[in-house]
Amino acid sequence: MQFRVPQFIDIEDKILGPLTWKQASYCLGAIGATYLGLRFVDSKLLGIIIASPFIGVFLALAFVKVNNQSFVEILEHAFNYYSRGNLYTWKKLQNKTDDVANVVQKQNIESVIPEQNNKRSLRDIAMDLDTKVDKVE
Repeated sequence: MQFRVPQFIDIEDKILGPLTWKQASYCLGAIGATYLGLRFVDSKLLGIIIASPFIGVFLALAFVKVNNQSFVEILEHAFNYYSRGNLYTWKKLQNKTDDVANVVQKQNIESVIPEQNNKRSLRDIAMDLDTKVDKVE
């Protein structure tokens, strides 16, 4: 039995011409900001000047995308970055003759080469594998 699988599920539905629901609501917000700017200020030019930053923000929220991210997400990331405390620490090396490359090399060597006294010899391990002796306790 075959089923129809929906395609393009990440694309929002268009409800008002080429606008999605979010874009239409942001455009209505821009229209409302323009109306309030013209309604409560006597001069039309001053009303448009006062309302223009709000109009710009609403239109940016509706249409601007940077690196395939909406402007809302960019504002959220910017708010989180500036509101949270960032702590950067620097650990000074004890021995000034050791540079970073030597320290990293020593750490890698210590982590790769196991201690010899804790390890069985390779011949013992090979003998165990070849004879397949099960230990019974």
